[in-house]
Amino acid sequence: MTTHPPAERPDPDDVLACDVLVIGAGVSGYCAAIQAGREGADVILVEKDAVLGGNSGPNVGVHISGADRYHHFSSETGVIGELSEHKAWCVAQTQLSPRAMNYNISRRWEAVVQTALEAAGVRVLKRHYARAPIVEGNRIVAVVVEDIAAFRTRRIDVRHCVVEASGDGEVAARAGASFRTGAEARSELGERSAPDEANALVQGTSLVAIAHNTGHPVPFVPPPDLPPFEPRLWNHHKPTNWHKGWFRPERDLVFLYVTETGGHLDTVRDDGQIYELLLKQLWAEWDDIKNGATADEARDWDLVWVSPKAGKRESRRFLGDYVLTQTDIEAGRDFPDAVTYGGFDIDMHEPHGANADIVSYAIPPLYSIPLRSLYSRDIANLLLAGRLVSVSHIAHASVRVMRTGGAIGQSVGMAAALCTHKACTPRQLAERHIDELRQRLLQADATILHLAHADPTDLAPTARVHATSEETFNHQALGTWLPLDGHRGLIAYDWPAELRTIELYLKNTSPEPQTIELAIAQTRYERPWQHHTEFHKWRWRDPRVERFEEIARPRATVPANFEGWLPVPLPAPLALRPKQPTREDDRLLLALAPSPDLNWGVAARPCEIAVSVERAPDDAEWHARTRPDDTPCDADYPDPAAPPRPPIIGERHMVRLDPAPPVGEAANAVNGYARRFGTAPTNMWVSQRGEPLPQALTLEFPAPVAFDTVHLTFDTLYDDYEDMPHNHGPRAAGMCVKDYRLEVEQGGVWRSVVEVSGNIHRVRVHRIERIAAKSLRLVVLAVHEFARYGARLYQIRVH
Repeated sequence: MTTHPPAERPDPDDVLACDVLVIGAGVSGYCAAIQAGREGADVILVEKDAVLGGNSGPNVGVHISGADRYHHFSSETGVIGELSEHKAWCVAQTQLSPRAMNYNISRRWEAVVQTALEAAGVRVLKRHYARAPIVEGNRIVAVVVEDIAAFRTRRIDVRHCVVEASGDGEVAARAGASFRTGAEARSELGERSAPDEANALVQGTSLVAIAHNTGHPVPFVPPPDLPPFEPRLWNHHKPTNWHKGWFRPERDLVFLYVTETGGHLDTVRDDGQIYELLLKQLWAEWDDIKNGATADEARDWDLVWVSPKAGKRESRRFLGDYVLTQTDIEAGRDFPDAVTYGGFDIDMHEPHGANADIVSYAIPPLYSIPLRSLYSRDIANLLLAGRLVSVSHIAHASVRVMRTGGAIGQSVGMAAALCTHKACTPRQLAERHIDELRQRLLQADATILHLAHADPTDLAPTARVHATSEETFNHQALGTWLPLDGHRGLIAYDWPAELRTIELYLKNTSPEPQTIELAIAQTRYERPWQHHTEFHKWRWRDPRVERFEEIARPRATVPANFEGWLPVPLPAPLALRPKQPTREDDRLLLALAPSPDLNWGVAARPCEIAVSVERAPDDAEWHARTRPDDTPCDADYPDPAAPPRPPIIGERHMVRLDPAPPVGEAANAVNGYARRFGTAPTNMWVSQRGEPLPQALTLEFPAPVAFDTVHLTFDTLYDDYEDMPHNHGPRAAGMCVKDYRLEVEQGGVWRSVVEVSGNIHRVRVHRIERIAAKSLRLVVLAVHEFARYGARLYQIRVH
């Protein structure tokens, strides 16, 4: 059945056709379009604005945040990660005062996105408003669009899939796709934070503005009839905007994001009214800044730009075969059809009169997002991306953010391309081809929690892998001694499932033997998620003694005048709870009580996955022995903002475990994982700290093999998202390999087949003339900050 009469079909001269139509060029939409185009689908992307980017584009400028905001080493990879690398290198960022709110209206950033779309073969139609679907049966077969700039109507025929990524989903709604607005009642989905009764309230909309320090007094005369200034609240009581301190003399340009309204209105149909209300709110706010208590501070400041478009948070949420809930998110739930992940704060902007109360319901663990939440349950060929996916109102507060949306978009784009190639619907893809979809996403550098590469055509796992040097847990040399004048311990972020032996490097200065008890403990959880107060105090490395549950306390005797490795006998192999690789708060503690005559050795080099801790006898918290890494920065690229904070390195007490947990062994490069999800497991080869370049990783095959493609995945992930290049960091990741060669061995002679200089990217795919060789090696010649990080490689794949 056709939902629109033939009279609405435009003249055939204005008809386009494609395999995949993506509606909306926000982060999720353009990531979907790029991925589908790269997979060979014929893609059209339509955007009603004159610029790309949605809320992150030049009309609004909101910073692109995601799971990396709240989780160590968890920055989103894939298309959004690649674009972010280009953004940092091109300095495609509005130049702000150091450490100001990191918003961005740079057209150079939009050009980075446009270039990637064009390279993927996507036809981009800006100023095209997707007005109405043409539906036959339960499929969208075409979409009527208005070319706003040329005042003409066009039709886009769709051979396979429509990706609705417009935020509001007008085309999807008109096609008959089911959706919800407002909050579900607690009885519907069993969410702990849901209201007792359902309501129509949604999260509010905001304006962005830029204030500039002119260097001379600038008066502000407010428009008449402004509403009284009313700041947004934080968790029911605390105002979010304290103006004092914003306008310091050393600052010259800052973004303001202080308004919010519309959660009590229809954010689709009342969009224009909401914008006008926001504008009045902004004038009232600026009047309070310029003519109120902060007038002296703000005397020289002027409001030089106000976004022409409001930043909307929520409208419709479309229903798929699964509705992701707060309960799923807070449990860190995994799904058999998971295709991406999230981990942002459940950041709810609840209407509070005409303003908002910003409530943090939880900081969730990393959680999976299933494909069943990314397509319509009603319209057979309709995929969903961005903030309109199938989630509850509470879950939406976490899923809605744009780096998560970019990861969703890539997954949906890959799904659309596979639906095109297999002539199937998204639901059929989920039922019949989910394993292939997930593996294809991994090959495109997307992240799926807990899932390893399983590519039978990859030759690398068949090889013996070795390196010129590698970091290991048990290889350590003495640096100094620390007396056992308090409780001392080692926190490890990875461990074997069954521990056979433990050795400590101790010194007994007494002529008498000394007895020690080694407390072995693992983290105890009350719940997988955190309250925001807990997170902002400790993040995921809660140091309280009560967080560790003791599981064993073996004893050992340190001989008189002893110095060296001391075995701590275990009566039997000790079973440990397996490490949860996506949980940074999952830790192992090995601790000794005070003993005046004993000293514990400290290794000369830090360990990637372990850190020493200490506490006084009456102290309720462990304190990590860390310091800023004062290794001179050997990066040779300019930093457009303030210098990045130096990495924090930790001392480590000398402990040997059998079996030893992996750290930076060469074999990690073929273990199937192309990233870390936290401190450990690292899932990469790391050359030994202090060893000079060049460093090399070699694959030795049992017999000569023929190949023509080599995939390399380098390390670019920082512990803290603030240090990532696309945030406040440098132009390129310090640990990223900069210059390298790929060499093959033939007849006992090594020859170079690839040479790269100036690399800034995490992923490089090299296609070469087909060759047969017994060995292949990566020779690392330079790293952006080698002195701090050494040579690093997550993964090598050979086809």
